Amino acid sequence: MSAATTETLEHPEERQDGTTLVVRRWSWWARATHAVLAAGVFGLVLTGMPMHYADAFWAKPLLTIWGGERGAAAVHKVCAIAFIASAVMHVAGMAIAWVTGRFKIRSLFHEDSIVPRWTDVKQIGQQIRYLKDQGPRPEFARFTFWEKFDYIAEVWGLLIIGLTGLVMWFPDRFLEFLPGWLVNAARIFHSYEAILAMGFLFTVHYFNTHLRPEVFPVDEVIFSGNIPLHEIQERYPGWYTRVAGSSQVFRAKTGTSRTALLISGFYLSVGFLILMLVMTTAALEAIRYFGWLLGGFTE
Repeated sequence: MSAATTETLEHPEERQDGTTLVVRRWSWWARATHAVLAAGVFGLVLTGMPMHYADAFWAKPLLTIWGGERGAAAVHKVCAIAFIASAVMHVAGMAIAWVTGRFKIRSLFHEDSIVPRWTDVKQIGQQIRYLKDQGPRPEFARFTFWEKFDYIAEVWGLLIIGLTGLVMWFPDRFLEFLPGWLVNAARIFHSYEAILAMGFLFTVHYFNTHLRPEVFPVDEVIFSGNIPLHEIQERYPGWYTRVAGSSQVFRAKTGTSRTALLISGFYLSVGFLILMLVMTTAALEAIRYFGWLLGGFTE
């Protein structure tokens, strides 16, 4: 057994100097991409939802902050640029890594890749049995099946929200080769996909990432890029067998800074507050709509 592995098993907690064995999970470019994406998403939600639910009691104060719907629309477009920029940064990062030899096409099919594999399908059943105390925990690799779904959902949401948003932003250009009804369809797809994405991000993603008891109130890996080796051993045993004792393991300081905690606390609080208000408003509108339908059928 290697020295790094022995040290982890015997001393899983941090040293007195605040350091522990870690593995680099996210590069600085990946963290910067996530920061741009997060800022863009929050800006889009804080401007787009009050425009969509302009008559809601909570929407009016937000629209006042942005200087009315015109100002909210302007900020929304700026945030949309950041949203699209995060996608460009992600693709550019992969392209640069490929050109420099740090990324190989064949690595997409490796067991530690974020691309879904047949193993993930089998691990869904294994995870259900584990949660029912009917079997062992799956031997997850670098990414679990729900983390891969997170990634796919983000790509899907970006494509749908981004493309429909561009159609709404530049309708004249798109009407040169698209039928007029598609502009109205784009508005519908844009708003409902945004609600779906917001609901997923502020519940499933938040809970799986930051609200887990072992990392609450925030998983510091998104700030430092490093994940403790003992956490890999617990959460990603399949990955652990490949990195323990390798050159990927190094010692670094751990602990989230006060600034990071404040930023994360703000994101969590605002995210759940907006989710609660929007979902409540959407539910009330749905009840009113179905009540209108039922009233029409009974007349």
